[in-house]
Amino acid sequence: MLRSELRLTTCLFVAQAAVSNHTGLIARAALAMPAAPFGSAAWQLPALVAYLHRLHQEEEDPSPELWRAHTERQTGPVPRPHRRYPGNALHDPDATCVLDIQLGPRETETGWPAADLAVIEQEDGACPFGRITRRHGTEAIAAYAAQELTAEHARLMDRSHQHQNAAFARLAELAERAADWADKVRAAAHADAVHRQAEKARARIAR
Repeated sequence: MLRSELRLTTCLFVAQAAVSNHTGLIARAALAMPAAPFGSAAWQLPALVAYLHRLHQEEEDPSPELWRAHTERQTGPVPRPHRRYPGNALHDPDATCVLDIQLGPRETETGWPAADLAVIEQEDGACPFGRITRRHGTEAIAAYAAQELTAEHARLMDRSHQHQNAAFARLAELAERAADWADKVRAAAHADAVHRQAEKARARIAR
């Protein structure tokens, strides 16, 4: 039913988030889109990194409403998942790429929200495969996004050379810019973590 509702003839990409508040109460939100051509970790992780960066900049805690509003707002050339997804993507054979996200309130010392990510990639067929990648914290998530985008850039440049197609070259340039931006967020989160560790060390010495 979900496939017909989304009018899909292909597989699904799903981003599902569980958001906890200071009391530990958890709310969930899930959005879906076709897996092709942009429903992959490389193209969709920047939306999560941008959300974490926005929360840090605006000093807001995450919420399902903010997450949906951020993801459903279609900005830039890469589409984001925008259709509400009522199921559990971990048990949906049509979901070939799933971002399973857990978010919590911002840390007092750094201002970055708590974040855990699992990327589940699966595919049926003659040669089925499944892979789970886990990352903890904004710094690690942003580094992973930059890594995936760098690999996507290399893949697209190879296709551009093979097929002499300018569209692949333009997408490769977009992936490269997104990778550079994700690495800047990683660096900012790393600097805040180093500052926090330094503050802790100074506090221990002062005792």
